[in-house]
Amino acid sequence: MKKSFYVLMIMFVAFVIASCDDTKSYTDMLNDERKAIERLRVDSGLIFLDEWPKDSVFKENEFVELDNGVYLNIVDKGNTERAVLGETAIRSRFIATMFMENSSISTGTLDLLGPHSNGTHPVEFKYGYYTSLSPDYYYAWDMFICEGLGAGLPYVGDSSIVKLIVPFKLMSSDFQSAGVPVYFEKVKYVFIK
Repeated sequence: MKKSFYVLMIMFVAFVIASCDDTKSYTDMLNDERKAIERLRVDSGLIFLDEWPKDSVFKENEFVELDNGVYLNIVDKGNTERAVLGETAIRSRFIATMFMENSSISTGTLDLLGPHSNGTHPVEFKYGYYTSLSPDYYYAWDMFICEGLGAGLPYVGDSSIVKLIVPFKLMSSDFQSAGVPVYFEKVKYVFIK
């Protein structure tokens, strides 16, 4: 009798602990992200196109969804030189907005590009290898180096400017674990030669 009581007590405690877990499931994070991107689209007047625009000329608020789920808008194609996967070093400056409400990463905008960049440094990475080119030097904004940040590179050249809406699954691990997508309001790619 005592033995079955202890087994039931252990099962009850395990059930209570499991039911009190506030950790969101991956599905919950995907649903929250979908709602947040839709809210961003509506609030910012963004238009998600079904197909690539003619001559790759986007209007200011038009985005096309890439195969990996990133939304892309090309502001300036840059020159005709293209980045080579695994070889081209990229220096990137950007304005990034964390727009997900109720996330563990605060909402707000990080400006490494505009007049309010306050002497910040660009982030530098090799196209296809999404780690800093200076791994011995800690730079807080290197957490934005990810597959999503490089998603525009196949479509533009050196000194180009794009806008990106990047799902959390294509961000760095900090954003992935929190389920936080990022809106890169402006990204400038410069090839390091």
